[in-house]
Amino acid sequence: MEIKKREVIFSIIIIAAMLIIGFGISEKIRQNMLEKYQRYDLALKIDTEELFSYGMSTNVGDAFVYGDLRTIDPVTFSELEGVYSYVKKEEQEYRKHYRIVTKTYTGSDGKRKTKTEKEEYWTWDTMRTERKTATRISFLNVEFDYEKIPFPTSHHVKTISTGYHRRNVYYGTDTDFQGTIFTVLKEDTINETSFYKNLTISETIENLESGSEVVVFWVFWIILTGGLVVGFYYLENNWLD
Repeated sequence: MEIKKREVIFSIIIIAAMLIIGFGISEKIRQNMLEKYQRYDLALKIDTEELFSYGMSTNVGDAFVYGDLRTIDPVTFSELEGVYSYVKKEEQEYRKHYRIVTKTYTGSDGKRKTKTEKEEYWTWDTMRTERKTATRISFLNVEFDYEKIPFPTSHHVKTISTGYHRRNVYYGTDTDFQGTIFTVLKEDTINETSFYKNLTISETIENLESGSEVVVFWVFWIILTGGLVVGFYYLENNWLD
């Protein structure tokens, strides 16, 4: 395919414009990262119950706190053996569905042809969902409402058959974890809390200060720029001639 001079010029313009815009956005991301890094560096580092309680009562602000996250009143379903901080039961039914599909075949004349037909398929459909959640937790031996610290995501626990084409699927979150929270200590509690499972304070800070935001942005921006150039070539050769 012949590449026209106009296409080359416009491609260069698109790339140059996207680079200029990209450097501007990247600089803002970098500045925001530096502000966050400064906040992390100035945050109090805590690993004792006494200092944790003192920090909340005196409104010390940002803090990294390392300790054990425990569920005080775990939940479960009677048909399960273990207990969890959060558990979900999905009652599912294996059901038949239909869809219209387009298929390609070779006709008697040797040419490729298409046809549409109704196709049958089966899926496990959730008919009913039931959830249970603990109400009280502790971190570093200090009690809080469950919502104060975001627990890790749930995982598949068990699948139990309940009859022909019927089953219950269970998902749960464990009751005990160890790790670090980044939070704001004020008004005798924790606020705006994030939990980093199985990471010490230093590992958490290292993870937060990895600088991956800029890398992710440029990967996305380069892909977007390439897509714009390809899109321009497509329009030029299919619509603008």
